Amino acid sequence: MIRFLQHSEIDPEKWNQAVRNSLSPNVLSEYELLDLLTGDDTWHALAQDDYETVMPLPTRKKGVLKYVYTPFFLPQMGIFYRQDIRPSVYEGFLEEISKHYVLADLLMNGQNALDCEELQFPPHFVSYTLSMHLPYNELYSQFHENTRRNIKAAQKQQSRVTVQEEKIPDIIALFRTNKGSEEAVHFRETDYARLQQVADYLLIHNLLEVYGVRTVDKQLAAGALFVNDGKRRWFWFSGRDNQLSETKPMFLLLDTYIRDHAESDLCLDFNGSSNPNVARLYQGFGSSKLFIPFVRRFKNHFWEMLLSPRLSKL
Repeated sequence: MIRFLQHSEIDPEKWNQAVRNSLSPNVLSEYELLDLLTGDDTWHALAQDDYETVMPLPTRKKGVLKYVYTPFFLPQMGIFYRQDIRPSVYEGFLEEISKHYVLADLLMNGQNALDCEELQFPPHFVSYTLSMHLPYNELYSQFHENTRRNIKAAQKQQSRVTVQEEKIPDIIALFRTNKGSEEAVHFRETDYARLQQVADYLLIHNLLEVYGVRTVDKQLAAGALFVNDGKRRWFWFSGRDNQLSETKPMFLLLDTYIRDHAESDLCLDFNGSSNPNVARLYQGFGSSKLFIPFVRRFKNHFWEMLLSPRLSKL
């Protein structure tokens, strides 16, 4: 039986065990992190039986309308389960959502992409992953020629890669001043504050690796936050100084990270991008493409007709 749980009804210990023991564990979908990621909003959940299968439902209100959304800085969400499930279970979860919300916009997870083909969820988001089990030289040999060229150009700049030295606010500021100033970026002050809170939590719990690149004159050219998530490492957040782009700092940073973690059982998840240039950067490191389903679910056809023209304002 699938139950709808208000936030106050969720058992944090059972929730975390369900996510950690699933086929697609994701530390950012654990109870404490979801609390931080939703901030002033909240999240509820669906649980089947005794937390055998669970699904987080971050919730917002627009007037009297309640809807489910995917919070910023949460790469993948969806349904978490311990063993393969039938497509009818997916449909059961989605039908249950429609009983409580007029709309749900949900980024699922990689395991859902593998198991829900019969539902024909259209791939909406693309991630790129790289297994780092090979020796570095073998990983490097799989880099695209242009990537190797940029790495060599970056090395000639004599920039220095830092590990666990940079301050998180400095990396966030680097993003805000550069990429974050573009019109297409919709982060608000509260979103940056939430990012800082989540990053601080991860760092305190030894779940965050902080890499940076400083030029010969000690300017911060690029910085990145990697989340330690079991055997997966998320390329979670990064910033780059556009005025120092000729030094190719992100190529140097990612190459160093891969070198540092080569011959491990870890997988680097670049966390995808809809930007073709960024996607090309990730693919250049020999990564493989992974489709992540995005589900948009309306309560019924009436709400679909009413809300579809207004989605950009929610």
